[in-house]
Amino acid sequence: MKAATGRLLPAFYLSLLLLVTTVGTFAGGVWASAGIGGAIIMSLIVWFSDRRLPLPQTDLALLTLAALPIIAVLNCISSASDVSWAPWVRLVSIFLPLLFLSSPAIQTKANHLHFGTVVLFAAMIGALALGLELFLGGPLLHATKGVKASLTEYNRGLSYLVLVAFPIMADVRSDDRLAQRPRRGVLVILLLICALLIPASLTESRAAKLALVIGLAAMVAAQLWPIVTTYVLGVLPLLLLGWPFAAQKFFLRHYDWLAHFPDSWRDRMEIWDYMSYRILEHPWLGWGLGTSRLLDFQQPHGSQYVFRMTHAMHPHNVVTQLWVELGLPGLALGLGFAFVMSSKAYHLDAKIRPFALGSYAAALTLSLVAYDFWTDSLFAAFALTGFAFSVINRRLPRVT
Repeated sequence: MKAATGRLLPAFYLSLLLLVTTVGTFAGGVWASAGIGGAIIMSLIVWFSDRRLPLPQTDLALLTLAALPIIAVLNCISSASDVSWAPWVRLVSIFLPLLFLSSPAIQTKANHLHFGTVVLFAAMIGALALGLELFLGGPLLHATKGVKASLTEYNRGLSYLVLVAFPIMADVRSDDRLAQRPRRGVLVILLLICALLIPASLTESRAAKLALVIGLAAMVAAQLWPIVTTYVLGVLPLLLLGWPFAAQKFFLRHYDWLAHFPDSWRDRMEIWDYMSYRILEHPWLGWGLGTSRLLDFQQPHGSQYVFRMTHAMHPHNVVTQLWVELGLPGLALGLGFAFVMSSKAYHLDAKIRPFALGSYAAALTLSLVAYDFWTDSLFAAFALTGFAFSVINRRLPRVT
């Protein structure tokens, strides 16, 4: 029975990756179900096999178990407490299951013999299929969701595919079968990058484009200058704390330049501008979890806005969102999460470390310019990407 469950976990994990790299490329919401549901099922498989609950890694467990009570306390003084508790309950349902993906017991047993080959081809097929769909104007989207459905519905799936592409490339780099033919490994990696560039060149998501470009640049930099790149990525979150006020100053001093910005980016500048003033009004403890969508957008520059005619659903920037909603405690939690992730990337095997740092840079980019930070699919994409790196790292021989 134990042997059977030992075979079940790798097969199940492989099926998860096939799901997110194909169907998940078209439907970003699939990542939430795959990540959260997959974490629960894999935990149960290992629990049944080992007769004990798989325990998550201490650092992430402590960070999670600190974050949830701190946010709960802040909810008690939220400007809209009735609004803040619903997203808190959702965070509990996201964080606790995903936390188990950090468990060494699960990571050690999840490796599948055909991980690299099968998932590599699945990711390439997913990217090329999405590229064809975008090139043709979205016939599949319009057939399933109506002619008025926007191609922007594909933005999230492509963004997450960019993240998970880095551990796929890392697996190619670490494959012993290619050790004697390094050029072939480089060629395979370049083919995957080219496959990603096709939908990236056609998508309306500038965030996905930017994440891919910055992630690849960080990956190359980490290969050439590993220590400097690690240091820069480690310090960067501290420098980014000034993001809201840099946006505010830019709006005040270079307002005319905004006319040359793409519409979506000008809209973001307007959001960051008014959010910076809301931060200054409640800088210490914030307005409350999930309240950013309720905050006044008209003061002080609402009359100058071109696109922001109502409240933004979220700030489109993790620093701004943490600060405006959770104040300084939120920033501390965000920095803690960033430092733990960058540290884990750095301590991976040297063969795959550049890919992990590239993935970290891509994830940070998405957090800075795109999605609501409390989105379940976003955290699931983070968790599945980190899990994939951990599985590969545990498979590699230890250098003593």
